[in-house]
Amino acid sequence: MTHLRHATSFRCASFGIAAYFLTIVAGFCWSACAFSQVETASGADAAPPGSRPEGFRTSRFEIRDEFRDLRGGGTVYMLVPRVDVPANPDLAFRIETPIVFTDAGTPNNDTASGLGDVLFRGSYRAARGAGYAIVAGGELILNTATSDDLGTGKNVIAPLIFASIDLPQYDSVVFPFLQYYFTLSGNDARPDVNYTSIKSAYLTRWPNLVYTIVEPQVIVDHERADKVGLTLDGEIGRFLNRDTAIWVRTGFGLGGESLPEVYDWKFEVGVRFFLQ
Repeated sequence: MTHLRHATSFRCASFGIAAYFLTIVAGFCWSACAFSQVETASGADAAPPGSRPEGFRTSRFEIRDEFRDLRGGGTVYMLVPRVDVPANPDLAFRIETPIVFTDAGTPNNDTASGLGDVLFRGSYRAARGAGYAIVAGGELILNTATSDDLGTGKNVIAPLIFASIDLPQYDSVVFPFLQYYFTLSGNDARPDVNYTSIKSAYLTRWPNLVYTIVEPQVIVDHERADKVGLTLDGEIGRFLNRDTAIWVRTGFGLGGESLPEVYDWKFEVGVRFFLQ
C-alpha cells in the first residue's frame, strides 16, 4: 500500500508540473511567429533558408505515427503530437504528449494503452556564425504515463548540446548531437534511467523541396555497466508548401540487444505544420 501511495504521489506531482509548463508554453505561442527558428536537428531545418518565402512560419505543430518492434519482445505504437514555439530568435520550447499502445507479445500477450510520459524541451542558440550554430538545452520527461507499461516510471532530466554545420557544396547540414539522460525521481521499484546518446544527423536537400536524413546513434547505458547499443535511422520528407511538410522514417537496431533504448526496428510517418 505504501508503494502504491508513493507511485501515485509521483504521478500527481508530474501532472502538476506538466500543467505549469503547459501554461508557460501557451503564453509564448501568441508572440512567437515573428522570430527566426532555433535549429532543431530535424526535418524542420530542411527548408533552404534562401528559398523561404516572406512570412515563413516558425511556430510548428507536428504529429507522428510510430511503430517499434522491441528487441526484448513485444511492440510499441505511439501517436505523438509535438508543438515547437520560439520565445525569441535564440530561445525555443517544445512539448510532446504521446499516446501509447503496447503489446508484450507471447506468451502473456498483455496490452496497455493511454497517455505516455510527457516531454518538455528548452533550446537556446548559444552561438551562431557563418555556416554554423551551437544549441544547448535540456529535456524534462515526466512520469505521467497512465500505466506502468506506457512509460519509465521515472521523472528524467536530459541536458543536450548539438551543432548545426552547413555544407553548402553538398546542399547539406550535419548535426553532431550529445544528450545525457538521468533519473530525477520516480518509482523506486522501476530501473533508473541513466544513459548517454551520441548521434549525428546528416540532412541533405534535394530538388522539388525533398530532403533526406541519415542518423546513426550510439547509446551508452550507464545503468547496465556502460553497455553500448547502436541504431541507424533514415528519413525522407517533402515540403508540400510553405505551411506543410510530410515524412517517412525507418530505423534498425545494430547492437545492444538487451538495452531498452535500442529497438529491433521501427517505422514512422508524420506531418508538420508551420503556424502563425
